[in-house]
Formats: sequence, C-alpha cells, structure tokens
Amino acid sequence: MSNISVANGWRHILAEAVEEASKLPEEWLFEIVSAERVDGALKLSATYNSFDVPLDDHLPPTQKLPHPWRALQRIRDAARAKSLVTCECCSRPGKLVDAGESARVRCVQHGYVVDAGDWSGNPVGFLFDSAEEAMAHFLKDYGGGVEMMQELQAAAEEDPDDAATKPH
Repeated sequence: MSNISVANGWRHILAEAVEEASKLPEEWLFEIVSAERVDGALKLSATYNSFDVPLDDHLPPTQKLPHPWRALQRIRDAARAKSLVTCECCSRPGKLVDAGESARVRCVQHGYVVDAGDWSGNPVGFLFDSAEEAMAHFLKDYGGGVEMMQELQAAAEEDPDDAATKPH
C-alpha cells in the first residue's frame, strides 16, 4: 500500500477501506493509492487490473461477475458515507460545515478548525501548550474580574431578594 496521509479523525476510515481492499482477489492488484477531501468528504482512489473484462451491468444482479471497478465503488461509497458523519479532527460524530472547497466535517468542539491536516491537535489553540497555561494567562489578565463575579454570586446566594434589588 502507498503511504497515504489523512487527518487523524479519518485514519480509521482509511484503515477499514484498506482492510476491505486486502480481501479482494490478489490477481486484481487492487491498491488504494490516494485519499483527499472533496466537498467535505473523503474520496479514495485506487489502481487495479480488470484484464479488459467489460462490466456486465446489463446482466441481472445474480449473474454479474465480480469486478474491481464495482469493488472500488463499494469501498469508496462506504468511506465517503462514514466521513460525512465523522469529525476529520477527532473521529467524534460530526456534520458538514460550509460548502464547496471549504466544506469540511467537524464536531462541535472542532468547528473552528479549517484545515484538519495542518491542525496541531492542541485543544487550547496555538498560543498555549496546555489548558492550565491558558487558564493562568486568562487569570493574569482578568483575575480581578473573576473574583468580583464570585463575590457577587456569593452575595446573591446569601440573600437572593436583596441582590436582585440592589443597584450595582
């Protein structure tokens, strides 16, 4: 198999497609060679050898012979369907965001990520290495306001009627 790169959230979809391709007849030389995001969904491409055997689509389903093109369509359709409901960043359930070339599938947590391939995987963004570092920065800038809000909340819990009528 070629070295194919997909975003973290879709790696299991690619692995399933490769597993399915490995079950096909060896003489077909079937190989998934590329994966890309097209209209927000995963599109797989493959090479195969059909030995110039024409498709027998004119025959009833019970009389059709196995053909690598149909196998490709089945694998490609399954991968596309899974990718349209799977966040490209993390594999959680997602939905299609935007349209056209900027279409992508994201969960609620990763809706802001534009390019899952270039995304660092850092859940707090590029500026901080951890959630603790981000919180420390926030508290340094806004810590006084947080304390004031906590005092107001405590006062409101002590006397809810008085806190609602007091001018602030």
